[in-house]
Amino acid sequence: MQAVQAQPAHSPEPHTMALVEQAIASGMGGLTFDRELERRYEADTQRQRLQFLTSTGICGAVIYNLFLISDWLALEDVFAYVAVGRLLLITPMIIAILLLAQRLTSRRALETVSALATVLSSLMPLVVMIYSDSPYRLHYQLGMLLLMVYCTMIQQLPFRFAVAAMASMLGIQLLTTHIAGFMDPVTWRANAFLYGSTVVLLLMASYFLERASRLSYLFALRGRLLEVQLTEMARTDPLTQLFNRRHQGDVTAQLWQAAGTEATCVTAILIDIDHFKLYNDSYGHLQGDSCLKQVSATIKELSRQSNAMPFRFGGEEMLVLLVGADSQQARQLGQDLCTAVADLGLAHPALGAGARVTISVGIAMGIAPYVTAHNLIGAADKALYAAKNAGRNCLRQAPFEGSAAA
Repeated sequence: MQAVQAQPAHSPEPHTMALVEQAIASGMGGLTFDRELERRYEADTQRQRLQFLTSTGICGAVIYNLFLISDWLALEDVFAYVAVGRLLLITPMIIAILLLAQRLTSRRALETVSALATVLSSLMPLVVMIYSDSPYRLHYQLGMLLLMVYCTMIQQLPFRFAVAAMASMLGIQLLTTHIAGFMDPVTWRANAFLYGSTVVLLLMASYFLERASRLSYLFALRGRLLEVQLTEMARTDPLTQLFNRRHQGDVTAQLWQAAGTEATCVTAILIDIDHFKLYNDSYGHLQGDSCLKQVSATIKELSRQSNAMPFRFGGEEMLVLLVGADSQQARQLGQDLCTAVADLGLAHPALGAGARVTISVGIAMGIAPYVTAHNLIGAADKALYAAKNAGRNCLRQAPFEGSAAA
């Protein structure tokens, strides 16, 4: 029964839904959510993002080392230094960062180390290139373009991290080629313009990728929230906010099915508001609805404290199902319900001066599946009428006869 026990849900995150709608309406031009929604976004996507960065990191490391072929062809005179840098410096660093990433819980830290790994990977070959006399250095330095594409389009770093990484890589590119001195001023400026234009275009792509990703998340989240809302509407009575008869049928079916493999003690507590028709006729339906809401809220709260499930059974009748409780616990809950409703102090002047709204309670216990849900609730109904015949504002309990309730 623990699998089916639950309380009627509160309104399905209306505040979150409002934030989602507001963010969608904004178009996400600023690439930021409300602080609360941002925390949820990071938590919901953290695992998927970690898996993505891990897989792209492994693939990137393999391809990065395959560029030893390019190193050998273009920088033969310093190939040994580049090989040592790739295999003994950058590759172990990437492995260490991938292992570290598995332990990181902060999204900011995860994206930071990912960006840092890419920037450092771009630094090593160009630093070594400074000391080369190869005539192919002009072509070799174009390899930085691939790392820039990897950073923005493959890793898909968030825009603000991509800006920092691309600015660093552009600085590395311009500085190392200037120091290396293998370009004349005109060629260096043309090369700088090429890289600057590439950075701008790639950052535009990064911006649109993140914007699309965030909007996609918002639409998916809105869909989940609407699904929850529809589910709650289907199983909750709109006036009392207790579970409805339809959900009661679902719950009892699940409970009795589970009891087919393991017998379970079930308590049915049937509740009726005393003289409610008189209250309704005397004060009108609006006041009657207000009374129902207040009584139901009290029943709902006490049921939550006892891990029980409250339902609107019909009209002014409510049903509470309690699983695994003994007779003393069931009676205590029934008595608490009577006391709490009376303590609300809802005036019922039609019964006389000082009269208050009260409830009568009928309790029945039995072992599922040896007693059916129909018979158990029927026994609680008989106990409820016994309480009414005893003067109301009290409880009565049906006999418990081993495997069934009378």
